[in-house]
Amino acid sequence: MSNKKNKKSLEIKQWHSLLITLFKRAKSKDTPLHHVEDIAIDSKKSFPNFVSWSKHKDYIDLRQVMMTMDKLKDDGFINGANTELWSLTKKGFDFASQLSQFELSTDSKKMRQNSDFYSHEINRIIQSPCYIKYKKEDLNLIENPELKYLFRIDSYNSSVNSVTRNKERLYIAISGNSDAKKFLDVMWGMLFAREILNEEDYKK
Repeated sequence: MSNKKNKKSLEIKQWHSLLITLFKRAKSKDTPLHHVEDIAIDSKKSFPNFVSWSKHKDYIDLRQVMMTMDKLKDDGFINGANTELWSLTKKGFDFASQLSQFELSTDSKKMRQNSDFYSHEINRIIQSPCYIKYKKEDLNLIENPELKYLFRIDSYNSSVNSVTRNKERLYIAISGNSDAKKFLDVMWGMLFAREILNEEDYKK
């Protein structure tokens, strides 16, 4: 109960719900392979509004579930087919693992004014080239423009105040997520190590 209270809320979309459902099944079952109907049933239990018909909400809209699964495959999050079985890719597992660190919400009334911004930032972090290479332990392959993009550093946002504000927003977005915080710590240090930023300017 206390862990749930300490988690930061994250408002998710339908495709998130199917991905996190497959992630939970993969962790709780003896096999990484799962049928689309099993995924749909479990998803409806956890997120009933996402996979239901618009009028008869007790029924699962399997066609919509299948279309979303195909889109997740196109985006590289899962492998398989609706006529066979589905499994998570490394990209899908890592992304769902990050989502699982939050209290997932489908009720916009529960979210604060800035929730959309922070939700977007979390997704942007997890899907960034920096994060993907970080998880693969390929730090040397991270390019400077990718580092700057992560912290939104450009010709319009390069002052100490702007960069510090962008950094603080990122840390607020991932608060309570120790893995994401460690990632940002490493990336922030790389900005100084590569002399993209002057460390002395940020000690004031």
